Amino acid sequence: MPKPANLFFIREIAAACGVSINTLRFYEAKGLLKPACTDPASGYRYYSRENLHRLRTLLRLKDAGLSLPEVREYLDGGRSMEAKIAELEERRSLMKQAIEDLKIHTTLSGSLTVYPLSLPERLCLRRTILARDGEHALAAISGFYNDLIRSGVRLSRARPEFCEYPDEGLLAGEFPVTDFTVNACVPVYRGNAPPEAVPYPAGDAVAVNYRGGYYGLWQAYAALAQHMAERGLAPAGFPQEIYLEIDASGAVQLDDANYITRVIVPVKRAEGTSNE
Repeated sequence: MPKPANLFFIREIAAACGVSINTLRFYEAKGLLKPACTDPASGYRYYSRENLHRLRTLLRLKDAGLSLPEVREYLDGGRSMEAKIAELEERRSLMKQAIEDLKIHTTLSGSLTVYPLSLPERLCLRRTILARDGEHALAAISGFYNDLIRSGVRLSRARPEFCEYPDEGLLAGEFPVTDFTVNACVPVYRGNAPPEAVPYPAGDAVAVNYRGGYYGLWQAYAALAQHMAERGLAPAGFPQEIYLEIDASGAVQLDDANYITRVIVPVKRAEGTSNE
């Protein structure tokens, strides 16, 4: 039979999407893509613009990290739209976090670059710790994590744990290393979060990635305070710290010069300042 009008050869569709002819045949065998028409005599496959649209959607989902069974479930309506959206947003969040983590690890010693950040909404289990010193704080935080693991609560993979410091003096040049308060916060999935979970709202923030021993972290706070003052920003919440470069055993060395800490301060416009 002659090629039907307004249909395309398999090689044309394959070239348009940057895949091989064998890939299209594989997708057909898996029930993911059915040609608009197949010549019964020659076996030639012809594809429509609708086929092209489905193929491009298939490839986008696959590139986003979905398995072929998941792609088929999405394309054929095996899940509700709400479930599809929720899962894709979760995947996007995970990818964004992974990229951000890799960028943090390129931080150089002495770098105090301040940059804007959009904080996502988080739901956290939180424990307040009255720490005698840094080592005592680490031990107490580890105990909190141990309790969470044993409780069976599902922890969020998309949001890292952090420590919140309810201390307004940190941005005023004070950096206590003894007798301080820290809130250990671990994001959890909303679906199984216990009633005592604390919501942290989405909002604007500024951040510094600091490489160096923990007791030099006052430099990051000084850089943040200067940046905020120059731009008419005020704290909209307490500072948060996320700790990177933990070794394979899970240990943290507070005096390690290669240690990386991300310091985040939620911000808002200071009263009496312009948005311009």
